[in-house]
Amino acid sequence: MADNDTLTAFSWVALATFLVVIVFVVYPVRIKLGACGKPNWRITLDIATAPILGIIFLLATTTIKPYVVLRGFLGSAGIQPWGVMILFYSLAYICISLDLTGLFQFCAFWISRRAGSNGHTLFTAFFILTTVMSALTSNDVVILTGTVFLSYFTKVSDIHPTAFLMSEFTTANIEDPNARGRTRAGHLAASMALYIGNPTNVVVSQAYNIGFLEYSAWMLLPTVICTLLAYITMRILFRNPKYIPKTILSPDADPKSVLVDPFGAVFGIVLLGCCLGTLIGTSFAGVEVWQVTLPFSVVMFVRDVVHDVGGTKVILQWAKSGRQRAPPSTNETVDHISSSRSIGSQTTDVIPLEQVATQTSLPPPALSTSVSVASSRSNVRSNAPSIRSETASKAEKSNRFRDRFPTLYDIGTRMPWKILPFALGMFILVEALSDLGWTAIFAIALARITPNYYAAVFSVTFITIMACQLLNNLPMTILFTRIMQHPNFYQAANVTPQVLKGCIFSLVVGSNLGACFTLVGSLAGIMFDHILKTKGIYVLQYFQFLKWNLVIMPVLATGACCVLIGEL
Repeated sequence: MADNDTLTAFSWVALATFLVVIVFVVYPVRIKLGACGKPNWRITLDIATAPILGIIFLLATTTIKPYVVLRGFLGSAGIQPWGVMILFYSLAYICISLDLTGLFQFCAFWISRRAGSNGHTLFTAFFILTTVMSALTSNDVVILTGTVFLSYFTKVSDIHPTAFLMSEFTTANIEDPNARGRTRAGHLAASMALYIGNPTNVVVSQAYNIGFLEYSAWMLLPTVICTLLAYITMRILFRNPKYIPKTILSPDADPKSVLVDPFGAVFGIVLLGCCLGTLIGTSFAGVEVWQVTLPFSVVMFVRDVVHDVGGTKVILQWAKSGRQRAPPSTNETVDHISSSRSIGSQTTDVIPLEQVATQTSLPPPALSTSVSVASSRSNVRSNAPSIRSETASKAEKSNRFRDRFPTLYDIGTRMPWKILPFALGMFILVEALSDLGWTAIFAIALARITPNYYAAVFSVTFITIMACQLLNNLPMTILFTRIMQHPNFYQAANVTPQVLKGCIFSLVVGSNLGACFTLVGSLAGIMFDHILKTKGIYVLQYFQFLKWNLVIMPVLATGACCVLIGEL
């Protein structure tokens, strides 16, 4: 990291590259390249490719050295970008596997049938539910499970999803406690209220040795106020019956008809509960978050493999008959795979929700129909010519894996892989800006706009909210933590302990609320957008999402700032 405020030509190249990358992240483009005899070959500059290409450009022009890339990946001062990715994908795997069992569809039908027909009561109930879930778990868990659930619920109830989805996303980032730290060291949600919820909290807490109880003491009241303001604001904003209808017609379908893997659903929910309980229980013990979530995701992976090869069927039969049976043959296994979890992995294709919502019961032949399709595929393969083209051969291998391991195949296709290069790329680009002197410059600027703790709280909160939209909230938190640790800031005459304390907790507020402002403000926002697209919901694209939050966010940010000033 540069320790002086001298900028070079390379500093400006890095900044320009960073801004160009952000443009392509928000506005993806496809460039046609008629090269190498492939006139139709195209390259897409988007959230997955733009950061990586930006890093390659900086390396090729010697703007940054290889050690910057390494440090951006490995992290420093207790910050581990790779650990954050393990945490994120571990939870993603567990929750997507749960989705494939039909559990969330089951919950959507069950609640919609029992919650009554009052739309306002239902909205309030879901608001409280996601608030409590976020307070006890994390925003990642709520986004990964709640978004899927609400997608199904709004479809089967035939209501506009905007109000319910905005409520879920906002509370997930006001109530999430998922940041984890060590005993020496905490997303505004109970992300603001508790220490164990979001990685942004752990960055700040580790940097300033903030303990669990101290963190909660400062952030509990701002969280409560923000939650109340969020509810009031959204009730006013979505007062049109189009968004929250006075009455909601519940579907007549039996909820059990969409629960395609009951054993897997029970196993998964118990496993997720144990994982979250362990996260909370070890929050005082100095155990890294990824060290807790990774083993549980491995257990879920093993269970899915066993299920795909027919093990679950055998185990259940053993339990019922009380006697041992031989493992199923290969053909029986394939039939079992096709007739069990494979239905769950393609539930929305086999049983459209809109259709189910209008039926009184689910036709049982759906299961055997899928088996017939799978058997038909097998017959086609056996009669295919022995000589195939390279493309056909690859497709055949893909189909073979899909038929043999349908659960793993569908989880793999649903995992948000684009987030990995984006997040790691942003970590490295932030490291590059720091290494080339921008941290020192920003430290001077921050010291000048924080003459007292009133100005410090408001300026840092709103600046960091906007910075999240450029950097993503986690890299932004790392950058601003380094800025506030730079001598150009903390040695400034006007930066008193009170001003510094205000900046620290304003950074926590900004990193959590900033995650709600646009879809690229956080990893949770990117995952939220990914899930909605996979469920065929397009009412909350980038600018629609921004439009609603232009009203919600200023209210929440102002409320949080006023509470922080009162606490100081």
